[in-house]
Amino acid sequence: MSPEPKSQAYRLRSLIGLLTLGGVGLVLSVGARAANSDGWYTPDQAAHGHIVFNSYCAQCHRPDLTGAMGPALVGNAFLATWLNKPLGDLYEFEHTKMPANNPGSVPEDKLWTITAFLLQKNGFPAGSTPLGEQAAGRTLAKAQ
Repeated sequence: MSPEPKSQAYRLRSLIGLLTLGGVGLVLSVGARAANSDGWYTPDQAAHGHIVFNSYCAQCHRPDLTGAMGPALVGNAFLATWLNKPLGDLYEFEHTKMPANNPGSVPEDKLWTITAFLLQKNGFPAGSTPLGEQAAGRTLAKAQ
């Protein structure tokens, strides 16, 4: 056999190998991004948020979030106000206006857990990444 056919066969195998590796890398990359974009908060974060909500918010919004001195934070009232808006708008409102008797007094980390709890109670899905500042630009939209 002449050296050229071996060289062409080698190049072809190398090209196929590189394309296969590239395809596997692309699939893994897309899968990782999908896992990170699935959901809004972790289940543990929302559970902790429930506890924190009861400490900071339940007095005005009731433990079941149906509202008392403050508006309902679950169902149509909440969704009509916040759906299709950036999560950062909700967080900014909570941070600057709540609690009404001491605005801005809830530490940021606790406020993110409360927000996770509110999203959970309004049917937004859980995921594998805790809710935080990195999600502030995401639009609050629910899957159909």
